[in-house]
Amino acid sequence: MRAKIYGGCVSRDILNFDEAELIKLVSYNARSSLATLGSNNAAKNISKKHYDSLLNIESKFQRRMVESDFNNQILESAGKGDYDLLLIDFLVDRFHLAEIEGKLVTRSVEFLRSGIKPDRVVNTFSDQYLKLWKEGVDNLFNTVNNTVGLEAIRINKVYWTSVATNPQDSMMLNEKWDIEKNNAKLDAMYEYVENILPSSSIIEVDKNLLVADSDHKWGLSPFHFTDDYYRRMVKIFNA
Repeated sequence: MRAKIYGGCVSRDILNFDEAELIKLVSYNARSSLATLGSNNAAKNISKKHYDSLLNIESKFQRRMVESDFNNQILESAGKGDYDLLLIDFLVDRFHLAEIEGKLVTRSVEFLRSGIKPDRVVNTFSDQYLKLWKEGVDNLFNTVNNTVGLEAIRINKVYWTSVATNPQDSMMLNEKWDIEKNNAKLDAMYEYVENILPSSSIIEVDKNLLVADSDHKWGLSPFHFTDDYYRRMVKIFNA
């Protein structure tokens, strides 16, 4: 099965547990909010001087992800018929948006490393953000529908967790992150796509598996889970 992933490590890391290698990764796009994919925004361009600023990002992978976000590259990728599955998660939509020369981009941690000063910021919890997000979803889904069909889409319906394998880390999660507020926003997003896609397109595991791994290779966070989560997701896709 040829797969493209649009989201974060919560989806990408699933493939690390696909021991039979039944899922073949075609492409992976991270650090790019769906709220930037509306047709009006995607049609706008950013001048070369801002692309030059991306050289301030030391990691080549991180630099490439920000450049991909600037180009709305996921739309071009989704418009190709070289995949069977498009796995999407919404955890990247925790970031605010930055406006540069009239175009909205994702104000990710990697973007901040570029040193670019945006003209304004759109708060991720604002009504405007959700409106833009819905426009982005509609444009992406239309692109997929015109290419391989909506049946190729799978939504990784995942939530932030307040529970870690180490009880002390559970306290840290709740002190550092606004988990309830982010999960409430995710609920609104899932409700929107569930009115568009069939129930078979929504992939959700038992919430008991949403446990933060205190020793996760990417560090402690509300969406870096124990191995049991990823193994369960692999079983779902390989069933």
